[in-house]
Amino acid sequence: MVIRRKPFAEFAAELAAGLLKGRGDQPIAEIARLQIVEAAPGDWRLSMLLDSTIEVISDERFASREEAVEATVDRLVECPGEIITVPIQ
Repeated sequence: MVIRRKPFAEFAAELAAGLLKGRGDQPIAEIARLQIVEAAPGDWRLSMLLDSTIEVISDERFASREEAVEATVDRLVECPGEIITVPIQ
């Protein structure tokens, strides 16, 4: 299966358009995998793999992997609403 990389701005615009059309109750993806990737030396970012076909790389940069992980976990913990997580073995 081919993974298509999508810029974060494009992903955000599509998400916003869907919300404006009243699709706020529909899931973004059936399966989403979050990971921290090194885009370049010293440039750590959040990567989201959606339904194993679309990868979205965040525009936000972190100087270290640890900083990126901490910021991501803090945001997920503070996220309003319901987030369903399943650990990957």
